[in-house]
Amino acid sequence: MVLQMEKLKLTYIGTDEWSRPVFESEEGRIFKDLNCGDGQLDLCTAGSFDGEPDTPIHYIEKYKNVEFIILGMEEQPSAEEKFNYMMLSRLQSDCDYYLGHGDRNGKNLWAGNVSEQIVKMKELYNSFNDDKKPEWITLDDILEYENKMT
Repeated sequence: MVLQMEKLKLTYIGTDEWSRPVFESEEGRIFKDLNCGDGQLDLCTAGSFDGEPDTPIHYIEKYKNVEFIILGMEEQPSAEEKFNYMMLSRLQSDCDYYLGHGDRNGKNLWAGNVSEQIVKMKELYNSFNDDKKPEWITLDDILEYENKMT
């Protein structure tokens, strides 16, 4: 006799201030992933979106043989993509400072010099699929920085 697992649908509703994905069940219960979206889910109950994680679900009898179906997280960037977005933004800020109050001093650039800075920016930009490229900077913008900085 095969035991049929109960299924619980959890819908992604956002990320809290501690980078924990927050989910809501069809009944309105709130759950948080203590692994911050990296790897296997480590779910805890929570009283509210901004509340602290409460009880790990593996301690709750009614969730012991439950298969969790996660909805709405497909379009969320991976940890690597998040890092690459942040890094590209940092490099862009360095370029703006270099061209402004930084007196064109290479020490103010993350890479230490213009050519390596631009190479890294292109590498990061090209690491994204076309549908995930940042909206706040384009390859033409990076080429414009290269032109202004050299």
